[in-house]
This record gives sequence, C-alpha cells and structure tokens, in this order.
Amino acid sequence: MVVNTFVGHLLTGGLFMFLGLLWAVKYPVKYLGQKSKYSVRISKILHWVKFLEWGGIIFLCTLAILSEQLMPQSPHFRLYNEETHQWIRLNFWQHSTMHFFFVMTGVVGILTHCKYIIPVGLDSFFFSLTLFNEGMLFYTHAERMSALDQYIHYIMLIPIWSGAVCSLIEVWSRNNPILELFRTAVFITQGTWMWQIAFVLFPRWGAGSWDHNDTHSCMFLAMCYSWHLEGVILFLFIVYGIVYWYAMKSGSKRN
Repeated sequence: MVVNTFVGHLLTGGLFMFLGLLWAVKYPVKYLGQKSKYSVRISKILHWVKFLEWGGIIFLCTLAILSEQLMPQSPHFRLYNEETHQWIRLNFWQHSTMHFFFVMTGVVGILTHCKYIIPVGLDSFFFSLTLFNEGMLFYTHAERMSALDQYIHYIMLIPIWSGAVCSLIEVWSRNNPILELFRTAVFITQGTWMWQIAFVLFPRWGAGSWDHNDTHSCMFLAMCYSWHLEGVILFLFIVYGIVYWYAMKSGSKRN
C-alpha cells in the first residue's frame, strides 16, 4: 500500500472513500431514524457501526504501515544509515507517520465509545489533529515535485484541512448533521482526488502523459476538482433522498 505507486494511490484513496461512503449512509439514517419506530434498533446498530469505522481505520492503516516498511524497496524500520550518513526512504517514513496518526485516532475512537472515562469530544479532536498532520506532510511532500505534481497535491490540502477544521468544531458541536455531512463530503472528495492524482501521475490504458509545465493543465485540474466536489454533493443528495423516502414510507406504514 505504498503511495508512490498507481495502486498505492488507489488503495489509499479507497480507504478514504470507504469511510466517507459509510458516513454517507450512517448520518442520514441516524438523523432521520430518530423519529422512526425503529429508532432504538437503529441507535444500537449505529453504536456498533462506530466500532466498524475505527476498527477498519486501525486495521487498514496498520496494514499500510507494514507494507510501506517491509516491501523489498522499503526502509525496514531503519531511518538513518550510519555508514553513508544519509536518511533512508523518507517518503516512505512520511506515509508511515501519516498512517500511524490514523491508527492512534482509531484507538482513541474505540476507547471513547467503550464507556471509559475519557473527555467528550476527544475522538473528534484526535481526528482533527490527524488531518492537520496529514496536510502538513502533504505540503512538505510536494515541495520537491514538478509544477503540476505540486499543484494537484496542493489542491488535496483543501479537503484535508477542511475536514480538520470541521472535526475541530465538532469537539464542541457534536451530532450536528450539517457538520457531519460536510465532513463526509470532503472526505469522499479526498479519496476521489487521490484517484485523480494516480491517473495524472501514472497514466493508464494508453493515455498520454501530462505536460507538467503547462499552465492550462493546472487550470483544467482546478475545474476537475470542482467537478469532483459537485459529484460528491450530488451523490449525498441522492443518498439522503433515498433514506428520507424509506423513512417516510416506513412511517406511513406504521400509521
């Protein structure tokens, strides 16, 4: 699950999209299910969904760390070469650091929902801290790249830091459906944009390489990001509409 490759971008983006798609269904069900005759059952199901979220993050990010450190060209948990006096594969270490923050957040999330005496909102705080750290690593990672490569990575900072700010607000404003849907939108966009980066940096199926010094390419990718966000918002409207229709249908049958 190395982010330097085409497959690595797809897997990492898939992780973000999986979590975002889970939220896309979870939050409308939680909000609209409160008035349903199944509200008690729904609340119990959503309680266990939280463990699926955090447990999935821990498992997948731990797998990513092991892959990044133990593959043939990986640093194998060695940071510095004493003989050559050089750092060893710092790009791999950056990815491992990012994933370790997500693992730590997953552990805090599980402990928060296990009825331990932990301050309310600590899970959102750690999630915000993890996203801020991810954005910082992305920014420094892009500093040594070509102009186009830098540009698409800088665009990635928009959903990353937007999600970080949203999660920070949720420390004090919990269970706010607007904030939850906004965080869902930027998280899915983060995943789809990671896929976009993969197809730009590693063209597939006979597609020509991008001109990394063409300003028009940057203009197009700015519009492309807007299309990603618009598509995600439209998708969330559809999911919300389906859940709303089902909730109203269940309510009418009850009456």
